[in-house]
Amino acid sequence: MPESHPLVIDGLGHTYGKNRALEAVDLTVSVGEFVSLLGPSGCGKTTLLRSVAGLVSPSEGSISIDGRSVNASGAVIVEASERGVGLVFQEYALFPYMTVAQNIGYGLPDSNPERVDGLMAVTGIADFADRRPSELSGGQQQRVALARALAPRPALLLLDEPFANVDAGLRADLGRMLKRLVRDEGVSVLMVTHDQDAALAMSDRVVVLGVGPRGGRITQDASPVDIYERPASPEVARLGGAALLLTAQALGHTATSAFGTLSLSEPRQGDVTVVVRPEQAHFSAEEGGDAVVESLQFHRTHHRIRCSTGVGEVDVVVTNDESLPAIGDQGFVTVRGPVWAFPST
Repeated sequence: MPESHPLVIDGLGHTYGKNRALEAVDLTVSVGEFVSLLGPSGCGKTTLLRSVAGLVSPSEGSISIDGRSVNASGAVIVEASERGVGLVFQEYALFPYMTVAQNIGYGLPDSNPERVDGLMAVTGIADFADRRPSELSGGQQQRVALARALAPRPALLLLDEPFANVDAGLRADLGRMLKRLVRDEGVSVLMVTHDQDAALAMSDRVVVLGVGPRGGRITQDASPVDIYERPASPEVARLGGAALLLTAQALGHTATSAFGTLSLSEPRQGDVTVVVRPEQAHFSAEEGGDAVVESLQFHRTHHRIRCSTGVGEVDVVVTNDESLPAIGDQGFVTVRGPVWAFPST
């Protein structure tokens, strides 16, 4: 008998009054897979997650969790409390009157101190077992919320903007801990986030939702590498990170553009839009050049400079072993290596 998927969504749609939030969304999460939902505000990411959790009853479509139908055609089949999913909210939603250990053990059907102690150890909060949530930092509270969600060993973990209230300096550490923990626990993950760096760094797949005329819809479902290097649309390209979208004329493996002849990663014909990422752009200082350095930012291993050009602003990566230009310097921007292009609309 084939193994059940932790999550199968088929034709999901939802309407709030006259406002259409989701339109015909199909999504499957496989065993042990980490999937992120990425998209602009209003695209339906949170509605989709809350529908899976049972906090929203979708108007259309069906949801199955671990082989069991929980929603179908607008009807609730399994209530939220019986779905067996772990849920971590953006606001943590910890019980303020309980200790850390009590919060983690709350969802267990029977007392299991060993399970609670084990989760506190791997999440790095064992020293805070007797503290209340108000005595913890945001990052520590998020670790407690994660441990509590995982305590009953759910097949599916739902994360709602898990890094939104965590200091930027701690996000990378928390992300690594989360990725390691869910892998060790063997749990599948569906994460909603606005944090493109977290989505690309942590996910096996990234599902991009866009705002369509009839609500949020999937515009690309692919690996993080494909989302960044081979976006399906200008909207996906921008969600993946800094990018200059440049019109060009393609003829097979090359295209002519305002930056000269560009090499394409896949052959195209006719009018195209080229995606230029900062690491693909190069600035050469030269008096009288048509590009001007507007700003510089230090990023540990490199600087990122922003240049104004005749076709718009472009970000350029300058490594620490390259000469760093000054603000106001003139020069030329060139594009290195093959770039991605899709047909212009």
